[in-house]
Amino acid sequence: MTGNVRRPLPWWLAWPAAVAGGLLLDAATPSLAWWWAAFPAVALVLAALWRQRGWASVGLGAAAGAGFWLPQISWLTLYLGPVPWLALSILMIAWYALFGLCAAFVTRRLPGITWLAFAVAGLWVAREQLQGLVPYGGFAWGRLAHTQADGPLLQSVSWLGFAGLSGLVALVSAVCVAAWFARPSRQRLVTCCASALALALVAALVPPAPVAREGELRVAAVQGNSKSAIFDDRESGAVLAGHIEATDALLTDLEERGERVDVIVWPENSAEFALSDNVLGSQRVARLSQRAQAPIVVGSILRDPGDIFTNSTLVWGPEGPLTERYDKRYPVPFAEYMPNREFFRALVPDLVDLVQLDYTPGQRPAAFDVDTAAGVTRAGLAICFDIIFDQQAVAMMGDGAEIIFAQTNNADFGRTDESAQQLAIARLRGVETGRALVNISTVGTSAIVLPDGSDAATITPYTAGAMVATVPLTQGSTPATELGAWIAALWCVAGAAGLVRAMLAGRITRRN
Repeated sequence: MTGNVRRPLPWWLAWPAAVAGGLLLDAATPSLAWWWAAFPAVALVLAALWRQRGWASVGLGAAAGAGFWLPQISWLTLYLGPVPWLALSILMIAWYALFGLCAAFVTRRLPGITWLAFAVAGLWVAREQLQGLVPYGGFAWGRLAHTQADGPLLQSVSWLGFAGLSGLVALVSAVCVAAWFARPSRQRLVTCCASALALALVAALVPPAPVAREGELRVAAVQGNSKSAIFDDRESGAVLAGHIEATDALLTDLEERGERVDVIVWPENSAEFALSDNVLGSQRVARLSQRAQAPIVVGSILRDPGDIFTNSTLVWGPEGPLTERYDKRYPVPFAEYMPNREFFRALVPDLVDLVQLDYTPGQRPAAFDVDTAAGVTRAGLAICFDIIFDQQAVAMMGDGAEIIFAQTNNADFGRTDESAQQLAIARLRGVETGRALVNISTVGTSAIVLPDGSDAATITPYTAGAMVATVPLTQGSTPATELGAWIAALWCVAGAAGLVRAMLAGRITRRN
């Protein structure tokens, strides 16, 4: 120890702490979903970085990132092998390395506890925001907020948004670490840690943000359990046939019980390519709609004039396709389109050529009207990874969504954690917006989620079937969707202000 502060951890403690923190953070996400582990995980990462110097801070940040990202997205290796997994992991680890450099710099130059904790938590949020933007639109996966989908802080996301919840978790851990390194009296150390934990407790006790509820909707969602992965050996039309068959079984069951539904939702890609041009397939879906006396929301790949391809959602009625349409706003780079195709083909030609179509980002509204027996319902749409982006939530609410249909196709990731991770994000998104959410996959994990985050209905993964639930319709916005961008900006300002103060402190020290 020197002066009133503790020295940084020695290398033989710092490196294991960084890796352990990353691994524990992965355990906080599904499938283990140890939500509580997020707090010691962040504390271990920060303790490893605290007051470290130069390349050590970069390396420790990278070690923490590797401990988290390598297992977190290991599902990429299932069909595509190690190259895409390593490439994306290295990119995400680089963001952690940059965070390590900045956090160590700030903690080395600045004194204090509370202010320093806010600065470090702000840097954590800033890293999450940047990784969700750069490059190619970013990858807004693996955020601290995602660990709380099954924890007591779930309802607070309706007030704070994803960035605000991430900041809260980071702040609680940062206060404890900052207090320990500041070497205060034992009483003050206990007070600081107790105050941080009390902050988390208060957030856990806060009820969800109030929103207006008006009307209900009886929803059915169909999981066809068809061979829907890229490399599955299947005949053209097999995915559509699987969902038609599962819907037929659903309607038979409803008829036997004397029940009906207002709308039926199918997953992403469930109607395969250009359902409108498939005369027989279109007629079969229309007949199902007529039999159900309810519209069917389907996913289909569309080709527009000029060889423009979109991953889209359409609505089918008894007479065939209706005018409603949504196009996926966030196609996945290297999966649904290939950026800088010639450059990457020179590096990995076999993998690049697997991506044969380049889907165009959608420009249509993020919600459309669905005319049901219960009345016209405004449905917000999010196809697969659309759901992970905060901008999509804002767009859905701005376009008047009363319920969210989150269609996805997880078949490429098999029985890995990917589908559970995505459902956790969707659950948080439903609570954040105050909306019921239908997360329907071709193979699972599928669930109808109520606005409080609880499951109204589920389907066993990798089984053909349907789920039915009556859900409330919601009007108006939550503080999270109204102020979420401002909350994220404030956290980023806190991190930037810490960096500026640290640089100024260094100049003053050199002058003296």
